[in-house]
This record gives sequence, C-alpha cells and structure tokens, in this order.
Amino acid sequence: MSIIARELTKAEEAEIIHLKEEGEVMLQTDGTPEERVAKIAEYIKNTSPDLDLAEELGYVLGSLYGEAVREKYNWKWLFVSENDLEGYAITSKDHGYTFMVHDYFMQVIVQNKPDNSMVLFELMTDMTGNRNGFRMIG
Repeated sequence: MSIIARELTKAEEAEIIHLKEEGEVMLQTDGTPEERVAKIAEYIKNTSPDLDLAEELGYVLGSLYGEAVREKYNWKWLFVSENDLEGYAITSKDHGYTFMVHDYFMQVIVQNKPDNSMVLFELMTDMTGNRNGFRMIG
C-alpha cells in the first residue's frame, strides 16, 4: 500500500488559497491558525450538515484547515494517491504524515463522523515518524 505524491500546480495552489479565503469570509476569521481551526470546529459543532453542499464545504473547510496547518507547522500541500483514494493533502515529509483534509471534512459532514480536527491540530507538533513515510492521519 504505497502512496504516490506530486507537487501542486500553480493553478491548484491558487484554488486552495481561494477556497481558504472563502472559508475565512464564511467563518468570519482571518486570525491565527489556532483561531481558524477553533472556528472550523465551532462551525461543525453548531451547524446542521447540508448534504447538498457537503463537497463544497469539504473543500472550503479543508483548505482553511490545511492552510492553518501549513502556516503553523510548515507542512506543505501535495496531491496524493493511495489505492482508490486520491486528492489534495497537507503533508509533513519530515515526520512522514499526510492528511487528506478535504476528504476528512466531507466525511464529517456526510457521514456525521466525529470531528477531531482540533485535537489533531494540537497533536501535530508532537507527531514523529519515518521521514517521507506518508502515513495517513484523520
């Protein structure tokens, strides 16, 4: 079970930034990474899921969250593929982890999966592993 990863194109990077900015407007936040992650958790906790908008919300919340992780922990965006799952992920090559944040938030919305994004964010500083190992989290 190996993971294939590639760098993002300039257009993909621009789209993630655009979606992050949509999230900042939607959640009325442009503060610290910690504040943005807290606003995401609060939004998920206090908002009834709209299944018709699950994909769009997954990309907006995932981009906002991923950018918070990138800024706080110096992770980077890659496009990853593992078996049948592929998409954009925030990754730490130094610590061997990758988090497909868009898919994660879509699952939280569609499958009513518990949201552990705040806890994961707080634990990321302590995550260690094999360099370039790309273990999936979330």
